[in-house]
Formats: sequence, C-alpha cells, structure tokens
Amino acid sequence: MNKRIFYNPETETSGEYTEVWKNEVVAVKDVKNLLVTNHYWKDDQDGELWLDFDDPNENFRLAFDAYRSRKGYLKPQEIKNLRHALGLGIRGFAERLGISYSKLSQIENNKRVQTLSQEIAFRKAQQDYERQGFLTDYSASSNAAKLLVMAIGEREATRVSQPNNPYRLKAGAHENYFKITRRTGGLA
Repeated sequence: MNKRIFYNPETETSGEYTEVWKNEVVAVKDVKNLLVTNHYWKDDQDGELWLDFDDPNENFRLAFDAYRSRKGYLKPQEIKNLRHALGLGIRGFAERLGISYSKLSQIENNKRVQTLSQEIAFRKAQQDYERQGFLTDYSASSNAAKLLVMAIGEREATRVSQPNNPYRLKAGAHENYFKITRRTGGLA
C-alpha cells in the first residue's frame, strides 16, 4: 500500500494518507451505470476518503473516459491528433466544426464530454481526413442546398428540351436548370 503525507487545506492539517482504488458505479449524462475504478487517499486517523490532493479532477476524467468508451466516442487525444493531422489550430478546427473553441478546448483536455452532435462533427472530420486528407467545407454544399430549396419553393417549371419539367433557378445573370428525378421524402 502506498502511503504519503499530505497537507489537507480543508482541515488545515498534515497527516498520513493511504492510497485507495475503489470500484464505484457512477452516472455521466444519460448513462447511469458506469463502473469506474476511482482513486482516493484515505486519512489514516479518521478513515475519510479524499480526492487526490495533487489532481482533484482525476476521478471525473476516469468517469468521462468510461462514458466515451461505452458510447464509442472519440477520446480527447484522438480528437487532438485529428486536429493536428488536419493542420488546424483549435480556433480554426472549432470554427469549421461549428462549435465554440472553448468547448473544443475543454473536450480535448478531458474537462468536458462531447455531445452527440459534436461527436458526429468529429466523426465527419475524421472521415474526411481518412478519405481525402483534408476537411470538407460544408458551407459550400449548404449554399447549394439553400438554392435547391429556393428553386423548389418558387416552382418555376419551364420546358427546356427535356420532357419532365426541369426547374429553372435564376440568380443574377446566371440561369441553372435541374430536374428532380426521384423524391425521397423531404429535404435534409
């Protein structure tokens, strides 16, 4: 058993403490039954358990790691490695993913667990990197989607050498024609 002498700022005393690793069931977000082996220091005089005096957030990080493993989420170091592989700083990566840089920093430093939508953004970035070596700019495709919605909404059907009533979209001096070949239940 590992023993150390610590100064306890709450009791304003110094004393000998014994290291304890304890299996506990904890809850993180929507998962209520995570089994985590937490780290404590037991006061040898009264038997009270204290968080690590040098690293009081250690048990939170252990719980966050268990949550990510259960959910299949990327770990903080994997996210940081992905960002570095893409050649992006924390602000640039956060901006491209549509999350605040402070939240990204907290996630990368294991002080916060990502939400499902943030995990999806990380996975899209990972997929982009693995397939093409860079992060796709989704703002361009969202502009195309807006144009498509606008054209469908206007319903300016014209006949252009094709029988199925293509749509015409006029934006300034440019005219674009397209036709819907199959409807699949709505726009995403």
